[in-house]
Amino acid sequence: MSEGSFHSIPNTNLYVEVVLPLAIPRTYTYWVPEELVAQVSFGKRVEVQFGKKKLYAGLVVQTLHEAPDGYQPKPILSIIDPNPIINAQQYRLWQWMAKYYCATLGEIMNAAMPGNLKLSSETSVIISPLFDENYGGLNDKEYLIAEALSIQNTLSIQDIQGILGQKTVYPLIRSMLDKKIIFLKEDLKAKYKPKKVHCIRLAEPYASQSELMEEAFEKLARSVKQVDTLMAYMQLSRNQSYVRRADLCKKAKVDASVIKAMEKKGVIEIYEQTISRLGSYDNQLEGKHPLSDQQKLAYQEILAQWEEKNVVLLHGVTGSGKTNVYIELIEEALKRGEQVLYLLPEIALTTQITSRLQKIFGNDIAVYHSRLNNNERVELWQEVMDGKPVVLGARSALYLPFIKLKTIIIDEEHDSSFKQFDPSPRYQARDVAIVAAGIHRAKVLLGTATPSLESYYNAKQGKYGLVTMPDRFGGIELPHIEVIDARKEQQEKKMHSIFSSRLLDGIKQTLEQQEQIILFQNRRGYAPTYRCTTCGWHSECIHCDVSLTYHKFHNNLKCHYCGYTTNLPVACPACKTKALSLHGFGTEKIEDELKIFLPDVAIQRMDFDTVKGKEGHSKIINAFQEGEIDILVGTQMVTKGLDFDRVGLVGILSADQLLHFPDFRAAERSFQLMIQVAGRAGRKGKQGKVLIQAYNVAHPVLSEVIDGDFDPFYNREIQERQQFKYPPFLRLIKISIKHKQPKTVNEAAKIYSHFVKKHLGDRVKGPAIPYISRVRGFYILDFLVKLEKDTKAIQKIKEVLMEGMFKVQQEKGYSGVRINIDVDPY
Repeated sequence: MSEGSFHSIPNTNLYVEVVLPLAIPRTYTYWVPEELVAQVSFGKRVEVQFGKKKLYAGLVVQTLHEAPDGYQPKPILSIIDPNPIINAQQYRLWQWMAKYYCATLGEIMNAAMPGNLKLSSETSVIISPLFDENYGGLNDKEYLIAEALSIQNTLSIQDIQGILGQKTVYPLIRSMLDKKIIFLKEDLKAKYKPKKVHCIRLAEPYASQSELMEEAFEKLARSVKQVDTLMAYMQLSRNQSYVRRADLCKKAKVDASVIKAMEKKGVIEIYEQTISRLGSYDNQLEGKHPLSDQQKLAYQEILAQWEEKNVVLLHGVTGSGKTNVYIELIEEALKRGEQVLYLLPEIALTTQITSRLQKIFGNDIAVYHSRLNNNERVELWQEVMDGKPVVLGARSALYLPFIKLKTIIIDEEHDSSFKQFDPSPRYQARDVAIVAAGIHRAKVLLGTATPSLESYYNAKQGKYGLVTMPDRFGGIELPHIEVIDARKEQQEKKMHSIFSSRLLDGIKQTLEQQEQIILFQNRRGYAPTYRCTTCGWHSECIHCDVSLTYHKFHNNLKCHYCGYTTNLPVACPACKTKALSLHGFGTEKIEDELKIFLPDVAIQRMDFDTVKGKEGHSKIINAFQEGEIDILVGTQMVTKGLDFDRVGLVGILSADQLLHFPDFRAAERSFQLMIQVAGRAGRKGKQGKVLIQAYNVAHPVLSEVIDGDFDPFYNREIQERQQFKYPPFLRLIKISIKHKQPKTVNEAAKIYSHFVKKHLGDRVKGPAIPYISRVRGFYILDFLVKLEKDTKAIQKIKEVLMEGMFKVQQEKGYSGVRINIDVDPY
């Protein structure tokens, strides 16, 4: 019998449960070949086949001694890691998240792990042994590929696309497969590669026998450059664990040929050194600032409350010095040899905080956020698993493999950026952090000047500890807040374009005092609407039911939901008149108009359009901090935790836009945003000013912002929540059904509604068309489920909602319907 392939037959009774990075509802069981039994263990990646041919790197999460029921398991093909890359506490958190947020373990794994640790196979095209190099029956494209394969045995799909100069190549590949010219092969490709640099070291015997160095210099004596290079090497090697070739060339002022000549003489050798991509902090460390009496008291109260409670809410006004308290807690944790996780809602905040913490803790700090590339993430993942003491990061830092996590600090705990909306898992990082703390037996500190209603309610009910810091550091007064009646100014013709006379005068006075200004508008772009004044037509996205925003810099209309762009029409598409005008304003228009009124002033915008790139945030923040910018115009990015010494005035240009948003949290978010942005004013030396423009000055939130007292706002808002049955008194789950055909989404919603209402009754509200009814071409219908706070009942309800989702997708013609279940939305 000739050699060939045979069926795999289990030769051991050892099986493993494997999580695959796919949105499938369960783990899969594979059997372990005898030669891999000694290596397999929890937390290691293994190469497995899933489906007909596709290969994946899955994670081993359990070993078994019984085969699964219902299917014949496939074998593990190889074990990728010598050591586990996740730990047991991490996996317990994944399991809780999957169950609580109605997600799959594969979705959690996909979100948690750095991209370069999630491997899937790549398809390669190989010349078939049956092909006899007869090119006669091939068309031009087939001939090109066959000829390329005769020269180079293997081609990737990307290679074929490049050769043909076209994206769609699969019909051609299918044709060549049918003609038996090629066959396909799947290979698992390692994506992570350590960063290596060329370094220099002394060759033997000089490396181990320093007394022979005189002989080494004699060997090089005929070349002054080589002698100087060896001297430079000796100097560098005294202070560095390794000497890079590039650094040596720079110091000795020579090129690589000199190094090569020294290597030939046997004095030095060139080798590759693996280095970290994460960089290091090389500046001199500074001591931490001494705590004020208020900060000392808060610190002691936090420790005392942690004795009884796992979670403490630190409610300190803006500028009270909460960060100093965090630093004290971090220092104590490091003395005990523990790990600390410091969560922030936005990347923008990490620039200032990172700089501040690095001056105190140096290389004990690691920063984790979405702007890191995939290789940097892998290295930071490993550092945390090795015990990196402090991790500062956005919500995704929760996924890291901590081994001795004992303190979690959540700064600006109220911020909506802690909520992940898309894709799944749709989790709230604050809540997940509290669960993670329970798994690690850690303590949690929630810090904010404007607590979320849920956190403050939990503190008032005694579930969380509560510590307050009512005074600003150094005795500086809170800013003076004034509301400007924009409607009245408009009627009296005092408005200067989008600025009230009071705001424009305030800006000029602040500049005369050589102080800086922050202007806040929660909308980017130049103008949100381009409208026909004759018939009322306005520009809309072709994929989403939203108006297109005009961006003056690019002179185009853009959708902020899907990214679609188009040129401005010269005439109304509906009535053909040219009476088209821009309505409303965003940050770009504010910047543009300011330059008309203040042509000699340095103005900079900070929004999504201006902070693209890895260093986008930090460049603008540093420039503002150094006084290179007089006026900073921005969206929510300017409201969150930034600390600037010379801000004398903060202006909020459109408070009504925040207050009238169709959301039960609109008042809460408006109060938080306005208090937070107001807190950027007058943080050092003197009281600042805040000017708020609004058309409806009678709104109760505005008077509560002026008073700056959280309790009256909380008391009014919590009564409304209780009356209308919203969190924290009930739990919410939102279900969104999406499809590109409105008829299909309507029918799918009817099937889903019938199923879930049969089991859950009037707990389920909907279906209803949401505020934005179509996004990225998908029509949407929403359901809202209000649940009593009963853990067992909630879990059963989630199971019904998941079952309803599977039922719809199993119906003929509805497999393409997307159903998103969002637990604790908004």
